[in-house]
Amino acid sequence: MILDAGPVIGLHELGVWDAFVARYEVVLPQSVIDDEVLFHSAEADSGLSQPVDLKAYVEDGQVIVGSANSSELGAVSSLFTAAIELHAGELEALALLTRHGEFADHVFCSADGAAIQAACMIGLSERCESLEVLLAAVGLGRPVQWRFRKSFMERHKRQGGARAVTGYGLAD
Repeated sequence: MILDAGPVIGLHELGVWDAFVARYEVVLPQSVIDDEVLFHSAEADSGLSQPVDLKAYVEDGQVIVGSANSSELGAVSSLFTAAIELHAGELEALALLTRHGEFADHVFCSADGAAIQAACMIGLSERCESLEVLLAAVGLGRPVQWRFRKSFMERHKRQGGARAVTGYGLAD
C-alpha cells in the first residue's frame, strides 16, 4: 500500500499508526518522509503539534521507502495540465504506481481529491482505496474525518473517471 501524506497524518491522529504498519506493507514516497509529514495534531482542537519520526520506521523495516527518479516524475507530471494540482508526494506516489513490477500489487490511499482523480484519469481507479476501508479490513475500523471516508474516495473516483472521458486536465 502506498500512502500519501494525509493518511499518514490521519493514522497518527487516530493513534493507530503502529497497528496499521504492523498489518500492512506500507510504502511511503521519499518526499512524504523528507518534506511532507513532520508533525501531526495531537488533538484536532488543541492546535498542539507532535513530531512524526517516519525515518525510525524505515530504519526498523516497518515502512518501505519508494523513490521515483526525475524521469519517472517527469513522465507522470507530463500527463496532466495545470488543472490537476499535485503535491510532490502525490506525484511521486503516482510515479511509483505506474512503475512496472515493483509496486504492481499496491493500492494508493490519499485524502486529496486531485490525487485520487489523477490516479483515475490514468487508469488506476481500481488501485485507489480509502483509509476508512483499509482500517476496517484489518480490524481497526473507527470513525474517520470526511476526507478519509469511502464516500470521499468514491466521489473523486467518479470525477476522475469523468475527466478521463472528457480529457479535462489531461495533457495532449
